[in-house]
Amino acid sequence: MKTTTKTPPLPPSSSSSQQPSSTLANIAEHAELRLVRILSSGAPPTLLSPTFESDCESHIANADAPGLIRTIILDRGALTSLFSISPVEDCISAFSLLAALLDRVGGGRGGSDGGKEEILSNELADAVSAEGFDPVKRVAMLSALYNLRSRGAEKCRLLGRIVSLCAECEVEKLMDGGALYDVLAVGNVLRLCDGWGVGVPERRVLYRAIGGAYKNVKGGEVRRQRYLLLDVKSYEGGAGVDDEAIVAAREATVAAVRDPVTLFGEQRGMLTLPAVAALKKNAATKSLHSLLEIFQKGKLTDLQSLLKSRPELISANSLSEQSLIHNMRLLSLCSLASEHEEIPYSAIAQTLQISLDDVESWVIAAVSADLISAKMDQLSQVVMVERCAVRTFGMEDWRRLKTRLDFWKTNVRTVLEGLSNARAVPGGI
Repeated sequence: MKTTTKTPPLPPSSSSSQQPSSTLANIAEHAELRLVRILSSGAPPTLLSPTFESDCESHIANADAPGLIRTIILDRGALTSLFSISPVEDCISAFSLLAALLDRVGGGRGGSDGGKEEILSNELADAVSAEGFDPVKRVAMLSALYNLRSRGAEKCRLLGRIVSLCAECEVEKLMDGGALYDVLAVGNVLRLCDGWGVGVPERRVLYRAIGGAYKNVKGGEVRRQRYLLLDVKSYEGGAGVDDEAIVAAREATVAAVRDPVTLFGEQRGMLTLPAVAALKKNAATKSLHSLLEIFQKGKLTDLQSLLKSRPELISANSLSEQSLIHNMRLLSLCSLASEHEEIPYSAIAQTLQISLDDVESWVIAAVSADLISAKMDQLSQVVMVERCAVRTFGMEDWRRLKTRLDFWKTNVRTVLEGLSNARAVPGGI
């Protein structure tokens, strides 16, 4: 079934002015034949097949769009000629004529064979993605193909290809302020996938392409982790937790313990995810799972005990012990704040294993990280907690909340009854 959606087009290449092509102007009539002539005349003679033009003419005469597309993309000389067209907008216009032939596969627009179209679309994308050609034009051609296609599954695959290629040769497009930065925001990608109607397998491929791309982007750690989490969460049903799921879960876990604060809320429930839980069953990743458990609900002493018994955790996962200790102190302070409304400086110093003189700087650090909201009484040496982030929320926490709500209800009822009784007394309220 043909799935279409009105997807916003990708931004054009930065080097393209989007002006009408000078090379291909006024060739609407017999466009395919003229495209063949352009490719043939610009191709290196040693690379072009001697029967290229005659083969193409035969396909055109027989309305054989698949044959024409394949003859062009399988001929190294024709592809070389295509990429040699300058400026970039002329090159992309020529490519767009070729890509438009996909609509004629199997009987023209509206009556085409969707399966054949997608196969040819993939072959066309493979051809223009090949190494050895101008990377700027490669990205621009894939973007043009993305904008020309309407099927959701195709657009999903093409976007993944574009992102992966940009990571190799045009990484600035992925950076904040780059042409693709807003397009690849998690919320936008999820909306695109919903609009395309693509399933979980297709989404995973796209998540992995984007997450892998941001591994090469300076400052891209947070966005990469968001896509790793989407990948891992796609196995929530527990079925089909495969090797790729384990790899994603391991990478997401390492990132979560490396920086447990920035995405605190999004990472908080990781232990409940089947792919993450599977790490505990594997001898190679069991200790890493234990480390995540500590960062989700443990304290500093738990971390120190684990690192003492499993010192290889640091080097095996490229972690910094100093950074782990720093973040664990922040999280331990967060746990204290969730357990007490007023915390003596001495209790903080003991829990975080710091001097009394350093307590206030750690409280300020936790407030700056938005883990707690608190005031400090320097005279009484007490921290008064106003709000704190909750690291875990299990059944015991629900029971504690129910007790507080019941207490609150009882107090409110008592006040209301008092007011009612006061109104009933002559001269009362």
